[in-house]
Amino acid sequence: MPRSVRTFLPVVGDPTSLARAFDGDPQRWLPAARQEGPSRWRIKAHAGSLSRPVMVTIGPPWRASRTYWRTVSWDPVDPQDGAPTALDRFLPTLDGELGLHLRRGGPATLVLDARYQPPGGALGEAVDALALSRVARGTVERFLEDVAARLAAEALLVAPAGPNGERSAARDLPEHDGARTVHT
Repeated sequence: MPRSVRTFLPVVGDPTSLARAFDGDPQRWLPAARQEGPSRWRIKAHAGSLSRPVMVTIGPPWRASRTYWRTVSWDPVDPQDGAPTALDRFLPTLDGELGLHLRRGGPATLVLDARYQPPGGALGEAVDALALSRVARGTVERFLEDVAARLAAEALLVAPAGPNGERSAARDLPEHDGARTVHT
């Protein structure tokens, strides 16, 4: 049975510049991304002190009301050649949507609404329910934190220059206090 995880995190920066960066090249805001194809990148997914390479696919942007969206999926791959291995049958894939919500008068919020299938059949589902769901939650929270940091940095680069040639940044936005996750 697929599991759902929804994580959100405020992002510091000018909302217009954040949206422009989010609509741009994902390699500029994916953490330590290495492009492997037209819409595929290899990154490291972190679970605590462990990391595992995953192949991430990012879809084209679309907008629904005040939220900019992109599909996102990842599959664990072999660290050496990037191909799936027998070990990967024990690691979950992820499929979902990554969004940037622009709230009037407040900070932008990065959202990940995703689903994963615990590996290992019924036994894997039981282990996931007892313990591994916390690992999955931590992994997507870390991913979102890394994307938020890179997106904020990229937004500074794409922000329009001020009258003195300097880039503007929304310095009065509150700092985030960590990711918020809903896990079902």
